Amino acid sequence: MSKGCLVMVLEDEAFVSSLIEMMLEDEGWSVGGPFRTNHLALEYLERARPDVALIDFNIADGTSGLTARRLRELGIPFVVVSGFPKSMAKNEDLRAAEWVDKPFSELTVLQSLSAAIARGRSAA
Repeated sequence: MSKGCLVMVLEDEAFVSSLIEMMLEDEGWSVGGPFRTNHLALEYLERARPDVALIDFNIADGTSGLTARRLRELGIPFVVVSGFPKSMAKNEDLRAAEWVDKPFSELTVLQSLSAAIARGRSAA
């Protein structure tokens, strides 16, 4: 696993975001956020460069398509975690991402994030 990496979290459900934050920190990862909206996530990306992002599909201000597009522009790998099926995503950036279904296991999320980081490094 990629311990010590900075993970931006975009998740609007307080319980889920707390669970993700604790899970990542327990594994030695740093957390940017969690953020509830595209607006807050995009503001964060103006001043920080996480190693990877974990984003929910459906958030407080719509879908996370705006954030997905910005992450792709910046070359930051990301994983979508959602209770919605991937077929719901109309945004190309979201459709191209790895999709982890809710409910998820801790191991699945950690492995998906590590794989996204490895793919991002090999693409650079």
